Amino acid sequence: MDIFLHITLLILGLVLLIGGANFFVNGASAVARKLRVPAIIIGLTIAAIGTSLPELAISITSAIKGSVDISIGNIVGSNMFNMLIVIGITACISPIIVKSSSKKFDYPIMVIVTLLLLLFSVDTILDKANINVITRTESIVLLLIFVFYIFANVNNARKERKFSLVESNEKVQKEPKKELNVFLIIIFIIFGLAAVVFGGECVSTAAQFLAAKAGMSDALIGVTVVALGTSLPELATSIVAAKKGENDLALGNILGSNILNIVLVVGSVGAITQITVSSTIFIDLIILLVSTVIFTALSLRRGKISKFEGIIFIFIYVLYLTYAILNNYYF
Repeated sequence: MDIFLHITLLILGLVLLIGGANFFVNGASAVARKLRVPAIIIGLTIAAIGTSLPELAISITSAIKGSVDISIGNIVGSNMFNMLIVIGITACISPIIVKSSSKKFDYPIMVIVTLLLLLFSVDTILDKANINVITRTESIVLLLIFVFYIFANVNNARKERKFSLVESNEKVQKEPKKELNVFLIIIFIIFGLAAVVFGGECVSTAAQFLAAKAGMSDALIGVTVVALGTSLPELATSIVAAKKGENDLALGNILGSNILNIVLVVGSVGAITQITVSSTIFIDLIILLVSTVIFTALSLRRGKISKFEGIIFIFIYVLYLTYAILNNYYF
């Protein structure tokens, strides 16, 4: 009975996380539109942060409870799933053209922050320390990169589309949209945040219980069950985008999500509490970096991601998942 209740709690938590993040983004976007903030800025800030809210809630809750492996495992698993499964499946449906802006900016940033995360976790090698730790100072560096990434993205997008603030506002005014009233905006934001916080608590509690019952390490349940749950919205959105022929939107969403998962989520967790990186997670971080480099190389090889590359990505993820399970139960 306890197992059934905790599985229910896990599912409830994931629903609250996804639904809460959606409510929060809608409410925050409505506020931004009322303040006449350009649509492009809304998309690249509020919406981008909203997609990382589930990972942020779970990671912070788990870290505070002392389950740092679930916290970091969630980020590693989510980034692996996003790159290899979401983009892999999307490419199998329809080829993805890689935009020049992504080649010059998003891909390099994704590789750099992944490498940086690994370097912040090698104290036993670089400093001859007893444990690997991501310090508060290193976490603040990640948060500063987050601020840089958001502002650079907004600036680049405005230049590409030749939007000025005035032009963007005029476009927003010309597009007839049914706006939320002030009362609903407040409800959306408060309910959204409350659902995300409570959902994070539910997932964290259920994940720890189920991990213990199934003989799974915190790291394994973080990179599998929790990561899969928080990545489902990206998967669903990308499949819909692929069917509509808007694959570049799916790719941009995944690249941005992977970057924010590291600089925003890990940065926020590390600023609250020092992050101890276990040997298991350290190996997963190495695998994540290698996978990110392979993903980048294959994506940029011909400027597009075809069905062939998509199958390779899915195969790499299956190999990683097999390793993670075998490592948990047999090594």
